[in-house]
Amino acid sequence: MQSMKPQTATTGRSLHDLISRNFLKAVQRGKCIEARELIIALPESFPDLYDPDRLLQMFTNRFKEKYGVECVSALHHNKRKTNYHIHLIFSERELLPEPIEKIATRNMFHTEQKKHVRTKKEILDDSGNVRKGCKIIKKGEVYERTLFTAKNKLFKQEHYLDEAKRFYTDLINLLIEDNKDKLHVFDKNGLYLATKKIGKNNPKAEQIKEDNEVRMQWNHEVDRALVSQVPEDEIRQIKQKWITERIRLSIDVFGKCPETLAGIITTATAKLALLISKVLTTARELKNKLFHEAIEKEYASKAVIKAEDTACCYNSS
Repeated sequence: MQSMKPQTATTGRSLHDLISRNFLKAVQRGKCIEARELIIALPESFPDLYDPDRLLQMFTNRFKEKYGVECVSALHHNKRKTNYHIHLIFSERELLPEPIEKIATRNMFHTEQKKHVRTKKEILDDSGNVRKGCKIIKKGEVYERTLFTAKNKLFKQEHYLDEAKRFYTDLINLLIEDNKDKLHVFDKNGLYLATKKIGKNNPKAEQIKEDNEVRMQWNHEVDRALVSQVPEDEIRQIKQKWITERIRLSIDVFGKCPETLAGIITTATAKLALLISKVLTTARELKNKLFHEAIEKEYASKAVIKAEDTACCYNSS
């Protein structure tokens, strides 16, 4: 495993403190999210082609140059050096060029819970001493130092992950010499459904496996539809109406229930199979019609020729 650490330990600690303070101020429940993570899969040929330290530094620096946020990374692989991938962990905040400091204009008093109170009396014990854990910030001292900007809202937007996928796919392709080995980003707005990788010891492995099976059934029907000359727009309409909109409706009514996905996709697959059947039936009927018309035309043509030949015989007589 290769790792790339932050530029300074102070930066990481300051960021951790800032996020923790903001989380407590907001009185939010659940876990405090200190960073976000990307897992970047790399081609299995890379261990033999590129130095791991330089490769890791390149991928980390490119991300920082593009988004301007602090990040750390680690490169992992197994004993056979397959499953080659990078874990890139990044902050949603940018480091300010100069820290913003707030200066106390009067003595400030804080309780054990770091709550600001107005008077010194509120942090004294019965003996008149400052209670353990309480704090006094004297007038003129710095009571708050901000090193980072507010969270960048880009990282919560829906299109961000697609952008990041394309960004790293393009970077990987620059390092791949053979065009046939170059990578492509799956188009979620296309006709097909993506399958999910089942990670080791995943507690939802059975459910993901079942979902993958119905996704592959849909993809198989899409292949059949394209071969059967079904217009892509009609396939896309079925996907939109019977998958995308049904999933959205299910979430609105029942919340996130992954177990309903298989039923939704199965219904959509049946609708697509019915459309294929109709298209093939129509094509077969049209083919038969054209065939009979051609036969009738041919017989009619032969009949005219025979009649003309018969007329010629009579005239000769």
